Amino acid sequence: MPTFLVRIIETHDLVGIFVCSNLRELAITIDECTDAGECEYIRMASGGIMWTSPAIPIPIELPEDDDGCEPSPMPWGAATFTEIWWGYVYGFRSASRWRKVFPDE
Repeated sequence: MPTFLVRIIETHDLVGIFVCSNLRELAITIDECTDAGECEYIRMASGGIMWTSPAIPIPIELPEDDDGCEPSPMPWGAATFTEIWWGYVYGFRSASRWRKVFPDE
């Protein structure tokens, strides 16, 4: 399934990394946090986000008396990208062309 790196067109602010089977699903997923019409994407090669040292056990257990409390936060500060994905985020794989989510707008 394709993986997409998405950013805001005007500011280049990162929106996220999404795995979706097509652009329609990508737009629906982006709309969970921002207007997909204001975004552009590049398709990413195989790669991922990894923890090279112990993080937390998963699945994350919720307390039995969970009253809508937030679960313990993920330790994202200890995460890193695989080498290929690092290249996309830091611009070393610039041969990829950014494309509008909705090219006709």
